Amino acid sequence: MSRDTDFVFTFARPVGLSDVLDALGAAGWVPDDMGSITYNVDLEDGDAQQRPMDEFPAAVAELEQGVATGHISTIKLTWRDTGTGGSFFFYPSGDRLMLAPILHTRTRADHPDFLDLEWYMSRLLGPLAGIGLTGVETSDLA
Repeated sequence: MSRDTDFVFTFARPVGLSDVLDALGAAGWVPDDMGSITYNVDLEDGDAQQRPMDEFPAAVAELEQGVATGHISTIKLTWRDTGTGGSFFFYPSGDRLMLAPILHTRTRADHPDFLDLEWYMSRLLGPLAGIGLTGVETSDLA
């Protein structure tokens, strides 16, 4: 069964892409998509780029430029060494962040057709609250 699951985080004020990545990185999120950094400067063009892990600052600079010029930009982040994560979407307004959990997703033990929302929330709420998080919406739809 195909599912459409996402998290939308809202902030009290615009938050910079680097602020989000710094907060998530300090909590254990890494830009490791099977040994590479995978990102998209302009979601509309559909072409993801990859860089070696040691080129993270250059990828962040490109992403910041994309957001600054009005594009929705994405980067894949995973939780430490688990490979669990997904695409984080950064919007030009800076007051919203979305996660599409598509990498090694965690499902509920009692209902394996549904995402384990708590697993993700327990790893995201703390770091995002520290930079002004005011709300979160989740959905898990078949």
